[in-house]
Order: sequence, then C-alpha cells, then structure tokens
Amino acid sequence: MGMAEVKKLYSEYIAQVQELESKKKIGDGLFGMGKKISDDPCHDAFAEKLEAELKSFGSSCPSSAEIREVLGYIYHVPSELNESLSSYWMMNAVHGFTTELIGMLDKTDAEELMRQYEKDVPKRQRFPVQKQVFSALKKAAK
Repeated sequence: MGMAEVKKLYSEYIAQVQELESKKKIGDGLFGMGKKISDDPCHDAFAEKLEAELKSFGSSCPSSAEIREVLGYIYHVPSELNESLSSYWMMNAVHGFTTELIGMLDKTDAEELMRQYEKDVPKRQRFPVQKQVFSALKKAAK
C-alpha cells in the first residue's frame, strides 16, 4: 500500500487516456456524434480505485512522511502532466479524496505540502475541491 500503488494507478490511467486520444477520430464528440474521451469509463474507474487505495493506505497507520509523499505526488501530477484535458480535470478532482489523510499529517509536513500546493495549484486556478484541500492543509499546518 502507498506510493507504489498510487504511482501505478496514475501510470495506468494516463496510459489509458493516451491510448484513447491516439485512437480518436476527427469530429469525435462533436454534435453528439462519436465518443467523447471524457465519457470513457476509465475516468470513473481511476477515481474509484484511487479512493479505495487512499482509504486502505490511511487505515494502515502510515507515518506523516509517507502521507506527505503520497499527497505530494497526487497534488503535483496535474501540473506536470497537463497535456490531456480529459485526464487533467479528473486528476484535479481526486484531490478531494485526500482531505482525511491531511488530518493525519504533522505540522511540519502539512506546512511543506501547503507550500508545494501553492506552487502547483495557484490560487487563481483553484476549483472548489482544491480550495477545500488548501484550507485543510492550512488548518493542519497551524
């Protein structure tokens, strides 16, 4: 459980989306014709698997450093791998699954993650779930 599993989930998900994009035909999804990549079940499957993995990880009593490593990865990936809008939105949406783990961080790790989050997800680009995550990080850092 932990970092290796999370990286594997992301790697598999990104590969699935890249494959979908490589097979996409011109006009797919326009005017209700063809299949939109954003409608593919791989997005929901990724979210469900990640949520289950994070719950399992949290119940294994991880150290604050282990949590910081996993959350840091989850928070950073969308800023690094943002070529595909189909995966970008989902990779940002799943930040909401991390709030329970944030409460398990010590103050130092929470401060470090909060600084990283500010760089990776600038305030002007935050969606409601990301505002919630930042607020939880700020609270844990106090």
